[in-house]
Amino acid sequence: MEPILAAVSILADPVNMALLIGAVLAGIIVGAIPGLTSAVAIGLLIPFTFGFTPETAFILLLGIYVGSMYGGSIPAILMNLPGTPSAAVTTQDGFPMTREGKAGNALGISIFSGTIGGVISCFFLVFLSLQLAQVALRFGGPEYFALCTFAIVVVFVFSSESALKGVAAAGLGLLLSTIGIDPIAPYPRFTFDIPEIAIGLPIVPATIGMFCVAEAFRMLETPNTRNSLDSKFAGMGGVFRQLPRFAPCIARSSVLGTLVGILPGTGATVASYLSYNLEKFLSKTPERFGKGAPEGVSAAESANNASSGGTMIPLLTLGIPGDINTLLLIGAMFVHGLIPGPTMFTEKLDLVYVIFGAMILSNLMILFLGVLFTKWVAKIATVEKRYLIPVVLVIAITGPAIGYGHVYYFWVAIFFGLIGYFCEKGGFPVLAIAMGLILGPILESNLRSSLMLPGVDVAMFFTRPISGLFLGAAIILVLYGVRREVLGWRRRRAALAVNGAGGSK
Repeated sequence: MEPILAAVSILADPVNMALLIGAVLAGIIVGAIPGLTSAVAIGLLIPFTFGFTPETAFILLLGIYVGSMYGGSIPAILMNLPGTPSAAVTTQDGFPMTREGKAGNALGISIFSGTIGGVISCFFLVFLSLQLAQVALRFGGPEYFALCTFAIVVVFVFSSESALKGVAAAGLGLLLSTIGIDPIAPYPRFTFDIPEIAIGLPIVPATIGMFCVAEAFRMLETPNTRNSLDSKFAGMGGVFRQLPRFAPCIARSSVLGTLVGILPGTGATVASYLSYNLEKFLSKTPERFGKGAPEGVSAAESANNASSGGTMIPLLTLGIPGDINTLLLIGAMFVHGLIPGPTMFTEKLDLVYVIFGAMILSNLMILFLGVLFTKWVAKIATVEKRYLIPVVLVIAITGPAIGYGHVYYFWVAIFFGLIGYFCEKGGFPVLAIAMGLILGPILESNLRSSLMLPGVDVAMFFTRPISGLFLGAAIILVLYGVRREVLGWRRRRAALAVNGAGGSK
């Protein structure tokens, strides 16, 4: 009871409450600007949290995370431009509703569905985290090795259309994770006698570089792009009376979004896509979807916001990031001296409850801030990219260097920004690289420490129930990825043969 009261007092502090409100509103604004994703918002904010306590830092980070998940739906509905990747599904029915003069109605559905979906996922977060943490306390080296292996396999199989490119990206991340001092025998590896590299590649500037700096580089391709806005917001207030009609859709999508969010490497985009297609499959009039069906907006936004609670569950209980956003959050935890995983529930339980409370309050604030400020936030989405690029670059590149107090972190952010930019251009999933970089040290240390135990061999990883389950699931996913790759190769070869035959005629 004492940790709960301590968390309540922290959240009720007027300064922290004001920071949370400001962070949610800032998240909505950032999410509404096409090109600035929730990951960019979190990455840009991390350097500013270095001077805060861990509790205040995560109040800020979670507020901007949850706010940006909703913000992406604003340009998606009004301009057919998803502010975040996960809002791409919302455009399918949101923009057709706008063309029918129902923009306010679509935005209202997005606000209410997203709020309810987010709150439902928070209840899953609270109850599942507390239960899974007790199970995770029994994990040993083999279980953590198998879990990391499963997480990396999930990412490289599902984060790219090509399993080979996914494997290559994950392999690059694992290779980069070996740079620095050996975790078992303290000996420098791949440092090339450069003293700074002996500490390894720091996670925060590396991930900020791959997602924020790289995004700024991509915006340089179209710096003068300006989005037009011509919509009316009538009908937003009448959505409350329609909620009973959408209740089954919101409930299904919220549960599915949470469950998908729990799987490493999936996140909001996959959750929205699956929920949208589920509702289309269950609908008595599936032909309406894609032409302005309100259920399509409700399903996409419920799952989108619900995934935020789901992705936090593996982060808190197992120390495994669920998507790009929680991957950055895990870096923020390392900065503040926290070790994500089951030990947080024994050593930092008050912080865990602060995280629970911040997630719930942030989702509730979307309802009020969304209704009050969506009209004005929508206008911000029309800002030209040439004004955003310098701000993103300056904060993303200099923030880690200033926070850590060394120019080495400046160059790390630039280096990984180039890696993220060129890998994305080549179709290599950047998320797989980042997951390999973060999980690599955990995977290696647990593998080697397990094999150093007396009288054990590789068979131990398959004979222990939990590790055997994770490794078995990883093998099945690898086989699925190989099958998909082979089928894709055959389809491409058949298409080339048909085109070649047509050309010869």
